[in-house]
Amino acid sequence: MFLRDLVLNEKTLTAAELLKHDGKYLRILIDLINSDTELPVDPGKRDQFNNPYVVVDKSEVPVLQAALDSGDIKANLPKEVKMYVDGQLDLQPLSILFKGKEFTNLEGKKAYNAGHLAELFMGLSVSAKFFNIGETLTNEQLMDMIGHIESRIEGKNYVFTVERDIRYPEMGAKTDTLSFLGRVPAKSAEAFIEQANRRKFDSDLQAVFSSAVKYVNESSSVQASCDKVRADKNNNRIDVISDGTSDAKGTKADLTLKVDGSKVNLLSLKTFGSDTLGQVSGLTLANLTKWFKISFNLDITPNISQFDPSLGEETVYKNLLKFYDDVAHPFVVEHVEDQKPGTEAAIVKQLSNAANIFARGENLEDVEIVKLDDKVSSGSYKVLKFSANLQEAMKHLDLDVRYVSSGQSRTIQIWVKPAEGEKVAKGSNKLCQFRTAKMGGYARNFFESGPMLEALTAVTKNQDPTVAPQGRTAMSTTHGTRELK
Repeated sequence: MFLRDLVLNEKTLTAAELLKHDGKYLRILIDLINSDTELPVDPGKRDQFNNPYVVVDKSEVPVLQAALDSGDIKANLPKEVKMYVDGQLDLQPLSILFKGKEFTNLEGKKAYNAGHLAELFMGLSVSAKFFNIGETLTNEQLMDMIGHIESRIEGKNYVFTVERDIRYPEMGAKTDTLSFLGRVPAKSAEAFIEQANRRKFDSDLQAVFSSAVKYVNESSSVQASCDKVRADKNNNRIDVISDGTSDAKGTKADLTLKVDGSKVNLLSLKTFGSDTLGQVSGLTLANLTKWFKISFNLDITPNISQFDPSLGEETVYKNLLKFYDDVAHPFVVEHVEDQKPGTEAAIVKQLSNAANIFARGENLEDVEIVKLDDKVSSGSYKVLKFSANLQEAMKHLDLDVRYVSSGQSRTIQIWVKPAEGEKVAKGSNKLCQFRTAKMGGYARNFFESGPMLEALTAVTKNQDPTVAPQGRTAMSTTHGTRELK
């Protein structure tokens, strides 16, 4: 059940990419333009724009179709096309676009979702750190842990498990039981199995793999847990649960660590390419009510007739976009204009509450958000921590609202105004944004962090990880070439 012929290949949408496979990606681009799909800007070019998504104007379809049909795509492909950038129609080269999930169909037919596998790699890394009795973990040792995986299929997911005993050379009979369980959607799981068996991961997964190892080696909380069970003379049970996919899991945590049944650590895993902290999907009245209440403390009851499901999804979605234009955006502008820096304004409280709920869940769990780098092969990561202190950190900010209305999407952005005379890097002062868009024909409402929100919630990394107790490692290499099934 391997997906041998499918490879995720996310790149800048250059002319060379559009020429591949007899114009395959050009055909996809034309279809996406016809469906008013928001297209991602290449990550290396996003600092040039406020919104990392654009919509190509449909008037360009005949030109692109003519290039496709010409038999010489390279000679007939336009160098620039009209697209809506930051809400304005502008001429831009196609190379500002990113051949991401919209082209690779990450959500349906392509090989894997890097975010799903980030959760798996992190869970396995934490497990391997414990098995290595807290000592510095290497990439090779993580591959050894992967070699011990057992797998089974449950519905649309693969369940990966590892059961191992941990023995401590200096403590005689002490034996701890390590249990890992990871749940991964089937297509991502099959891609993982294929790549693990050839002992070579695609570049983005290798980066995530290395980033997970780097995090567990530098995490004070993981090290403290390893040290605690190592020092305990009693036998312990360590459970590492990596499950960010179950609809009914009732938690924002993608990874849970338990020692003797007690939760020690909760992690929410992201990749650098993802700014999404939370979402409320669908067009049901309950979900739309929840979305606007959490986001802006905005009551949609006076407009409830616009969201009657009997109108049909297409009409409801059009009404939703109009609600943004006529009600939501003016409402947010009004409240931000009332806010004055240095005072505890209602909008600051609302935004900090929304950020905490989307990041930690409605029960406000003590969840640490870890973003794993999916670009740097040697590994890197960020740690974000949301708490009640966010309101205090935000209350002195002078806020501004920007509105992006393009195609079938609406985005309300919150920015921090630079102080008079202050120079800031373009885009670095974006706080967050609330974005509604159609993806794959399905309405999704996203809460996305900006650089300023990440800066306000960032946790300083441990530059010098706690030195583990000296002694012989328990890690072996006996399963390095074992084939996963």
